[in-house]
Amino acid sequence: MDNIAKITPTGTDLLKNGKVIPPLPPLQNKPEPKLGNDAPKIELDVNLKPVMEEKKPLKIALIGTAPSSRLLAPFNDPSWTIWGCSPGNMDLPRADAWFEVHSNLLWPENASYGAPYVEWLKKQSFPIYMQGKDLVPNATPLPIQELVNEFGKYFFTSSFAYMIAMAIKAGASEIALFGIDMASKNEYILQRPGGHFFMQEAAKRGIKVSIPYESDLAQPPELYGYGDSTPFGRKIHIRKKEIEDRVNGMKAEKAKLDHSITYLEGALEDLSYVKDIWGGIQT
Repeated sequence: MDNIAKITPTGTDLLKNGKVIPPLPPLQNKPEPKLGNDAPKIELDVNLKPVMEEKKPLKIALIGTAPSSRLLAPFNDPSWTIWGCSPGNMDLPRADAWFEVHSNLLWPENASYGAPYVEWLKKQSFPIYMQGKDLVPNATPLPIQELVNEFGKYFFTSSFAYMIAMAIKAGASEIALFGIDMASKNEYILQRPGGHFFMQEAAKRGIKVSIPYESDLAQPPELYGYGDSTPFGRKIHIRKKEIEDRVNGMKAEKAKLDHSITYLEGALEDLSYVKDIWGGIQT
């Protein structure tokens, strides 16, 4: 994860971006140290250890496009690293890395939004993780085989599954998910279990995982078989059956009406034929 953008740029980072490195403050003139017999004696402690700067914890916020919690992310807090994805997030206030694992952005059926999105990606200076460099020359290939070797192949069902796995490997101490609901039927069936798996995997490794209450992903599924044993489970079951019975009754009535309508439309068609063809028999 050496390509993760730094919150505080180094001099090299500034040069790469065409910026001027601010000059160092001038050195202050100090008296020369006295030498000879009058100089103070300095005793070295051979047991001294080099002082290492304490490494700050890596906190990573993953940003999706669900409006319920997307803008609750800590964009203004420099202690958080922001990881984005999706063309729907091109207006994020800031991003330190980006993930785009789709290779079909320029297919004819996707070109209307994919082509502008690819051009936008090419202009960004933060690391961009993709399948390869075909669409964006400055992209970093996602280490897919390394991820599969460590986490298996059964739960990489969304961009966020890759992002959480990469955050784990980056050494994150905290992972927060914003704008990620996985609430639609397709997402719930295919993607949500993968999201929950990697959230749990991160937590098992001692990483703090947080989700705003506004996100549906914060709610785990019911325990199979046990959900029906609760008063709430029974209430939902009965309410669902009641509505299903009403719908089925209306469908039966509608089927009868459809049959009657079809019969009467046939009668009208027959009557119109008789009138148009045989109407002159009256004369």
